[in-house]
Amino acid sequence: MARLVALTAAALVAVPAGADAEAIASRSLDETTRDVREYWTPDRMASARPASEQLARIPAPSHLLGGLSGGGGAVARSPARPVTNPGARPYRTHGKVFFHLPSGNYVCSGTVVRARNKRLVVTAGHCVFGDGVFADNWMFVPGKDGGREPFGRWSAAKLAAPGLWQAGEDIRYDVGMATIRKRGGRRLQKVVGARGIAFNKGRNVRFDAFGYPAEPPFGGTRLWHCKSPAQGSDNGVPSPKPTRIDCDMTGGSSGGGWVIGGRRVNSVVSYGYECTLPLVCGDSEAGKLFGPYFGPAIERLYRTQRR
Repeated sequence: MARLVALTAAALVAVPAGADAEAIASRSLDETTRDVREYWTPDRMASARPASEQLARIPAPSHLLGGLSGGGGAVARSPARPVTNPGARPYRTHGKVFFHLPSGNYVCSGTVVRARNKRLVVTAGHCVFGDGVFADNWMFVPGKDGGREPFGRWSAAKLAAPGLWQAGEDIRYDVGMATIRKRGGRRLQKVVGARGIAFNKGRNVRFDAFGYPAEPPFGGTRLWHCKSPAQGSDNGVPSPKPTRIDCDMTGGSSGGGWVIGGRRVNSVVSYGYECTLPLVCGDSEAGKLFGPYFGPAIERLYRTQRR
């Protein structure tokens, strides 16, 4: 987790001059499914680190004496609970993500969402793009349950994120999508199903948040779940403000889907705050997770990747 010095809120969303708010950034991956499976040896999988480390260079709003982290961490009113059978429907649509960046190997979480191509996974932007480049050796393991992988390992053919995330790591657009290669001639959605996806909804909703938290007290091998109503938004960030929920999942849960109405993904785990002085953060930040608002920019990302 990262500790940052106090900076202005505007620095949190600084974007290089000329960045196109309408742009979608993407990269096709060269690795074959076999390449990816061979890359992810047991040792590499075990030593992969939560991708929330990628958030360390993003400054926090100046009213907080702390920094961005991968999860709530503090005691939450709605603590995470393990999903007892992640291989059952609809939980099998959630999975653990592994990928490589120049700085090392990382883990995240992701969710299969309904798409025309029947092979689309939504996750966080920092789970597809970091260190100034798109990831490689990107792998999704749906329904992972300890050492069990009932639906196998699936590699990505293409990664995408909003141009505003790629250009300046604007935390409001911390969303990524992966187009998954066929496996044995089958498409991922046909094997595990898919959640719907929703955009431009009101803020007064209830979320079921899923993820594979890997930092203590979690171990990163099980699917966990929080139930929480939306608890406002991150007022240190300009609109569209990320949404706040009560949840104590930690790093590794990044990219995990936030489901509304038991059916549709309407955000993903993006960040929490690590407070060097918890009393400064107060109840509005400690023990909370934040997720991007799924507005027009995220809808545009989805529409370009669902084909």
